[in-house]
Amino acid sequence: MLGLVLKALKIDEPVQYIPRYIRNMNAFHANGTKVVVVDELLEYTLISFLFTMYSLENNRSEENVTRCMKNFYVLEDLQNGKREIGTHNETQLYEMSLLPENLMHTAMDNYWTIWTFLIGHELYHAIHPEDRNGKDTELRADQYAYRLLINLIMQQKKNEVPEELQVFWEDQYLSPIILFEMFRLFDVYSELKGKKIVYQDHPTPKERQDNIFSMFKDDIPEEMNTEEGNKVLNLILNSSEYAEDWLRYKISKGKL
Repeated sequence: MLGLVLKALKIDEPVQYIPRYIRNMNAFHANGTKVVVVDELLEYTLISFLFTMYSLENNRSEENVTRCMKNFYVLEDLQNGKREIGTHNETQLYEMSLLPENLMHTAMDNYWTIWTFLIGHELYHAIHPEDRNGKDTELRADQYAYRLLINLIMQQKKNEVPEELQVFWEDQYLSPIILFEMFRLFDVYSELKGKKIVYQDHPTPKERQDNIFSMFKDDIPEEMNTEEGNKVLNLILNSSEYAEDWLRYKISKGKL
């Protein structure tokens, strides 16, 4: 996958991909090599978030909602807050993850297209180390990464992506918005628990979403079918709204 990304960006220099259990993503130069460091906890949390949201939308039975919301709370409190990998119950996590095949594929396509976006974002920093203007730099890195994603979606539409790497379907064109929605929910939880969220050198999740939306006029090709992608995002947003309402109610009642 990394090779496909580098080819799309026309990067010929060596790039080293390093997954680490750390608190952030990073990119830098070292001995002529671009180094991208990826947070393994973020990767794990992202997968768990996606399965939780899709399961919640797919099955609103009382039993499954309980499973989903317990896992959602663990995502918020343990993985995002305490920076630890864990689950409330492996059996319930497995049962929550039993999705219809189409949603299973969509969730994993979400994961890989978001991964691609994150790598593109960090590669921007590695390519442009001179760009250090705080929020504006981060927004430019997001734009760079989003153009990469759209480029790969259009390549796959033209059958130019190897079959084993074909995750770049047109319905994935809003996957970065899903990533930022996850970050937004993390902030909601932190603020409800009394932690003030202050963004200094980075834009807020809402600013990052708006930044991507602002690119549609110039960067989304007219021939791209956006209808299914809109449905995918709305599905996630429905679950996100439900999860946020649940959080607010539980915390207001002192139950979390």
